[in-house]
Amino acid sequence: MSFDFEKFVSTYFVHQETIDFYKARSQDNVKPYYEVGVEEARKTSLATALKYSGNVELDGEEKDIVVPSPYDKDGIPVTLYCPAACDNLPAPTILVYFHGGGNTIGSRKTHVTVCKILARDSPCIVANVEYRLAPEHKFPANNDDAKCVVEWMAANKSVVGGSKESKLGVAGDSAGGRLSAVVSHEAYQLIDFAVLIYPNVSCRFEHPSVVEFGEGPSLSKLTINWFMEQYITEKDLDDARASVIRNKEFSYLPPTLIIVADLDTLRDGCYAYYEKLKEAGVKVEMKTVKGVPHAFWSLQGAFKETCKEAHGAAVKFIQQQSA
Repeated sequence: MSFDFEKFVSTYFVHQETIDFYKARSQDNVKPYYEVGVEEARKTSLATALKYSGNVELDGEEKDIVVPSPYDKDGIPVTLYCPAACDNLPAPTILVYFHGGGNTIGSRKTHVTVCKILARDSPCIVANVEYRLAPEHKFPANNDDAKCVVEWMAANKSVVGGSKESKLGVAGDSAGGRLSAVVSHEAYQLIDFAVLIYPNVSCRFEHPSVVEFGEGPSLSKLTINWFMEQYITEKDLDDARASVIRNKEFSYLPPTLIIVADLDTLRDGCYAYYEKLKEAGVKVEMKTVKGVPHAFWSLQGAFKETCKEAHGAAVKFIQQQSA
């Protein structure tokens, strides 16, 4: 690793799981995404997920559906995780999940385990969304997909195993957290709550932690720049659909939980967004997980203790909003 990990460990509190993960990662001989191109980056992302995300069993049904879309004749693929525990609930909660990956990499496959954990432990029906990726589909294609899926889920709760009384939530990590935040603005009448895991709230990446952790260990500025080159043009960076913190109004937003990684480039943006919601009178909670980097949330095979902490906070919040 070109990143000076020893200096990093001596400067910050770094959780032992983080240290162990990067030691293991150094043996993988993986090149940065910006050095290998989109297709290889996607393969690397999937391989990392398969190696480090672990696996859990879900007592229930897993099924694939396609949400019809005006933007794509083939529709939007979605995997539903329907735990058996929801069968006895009159109105099980439905959670629409958007995976991370800089709008360019990641997929339903990279986030299977975390979706199953949320479904199993809440319990709730989780819809794992395969939104369109850049550079094939640039901004705002994935925003359109997110809104399309949320609107369809709201109108078809009984089709996916819920009822018309079911609460509808959104969740996502990183770029998926941004999509969840944006759609919470655009479809606030339909959404009962949101779980934002280290969301990217500004495509300008203007907050101090971007500089503080700009060399790594996880989401470096070079990686961010590469993602943005794939996804969006300069003229769109200040659009509120890209940089959700630039919205003028926040008071109508649903109850929101923001989960923050302590050693993350996106950390201070999360803090700033929390303050925006708090000042607007939104019911908002924040959970900072100490000593972990960006992307830990979905790598529970490596981050067992810290993922348990983060997932537990999300599950508790979902349960509270489902009551």
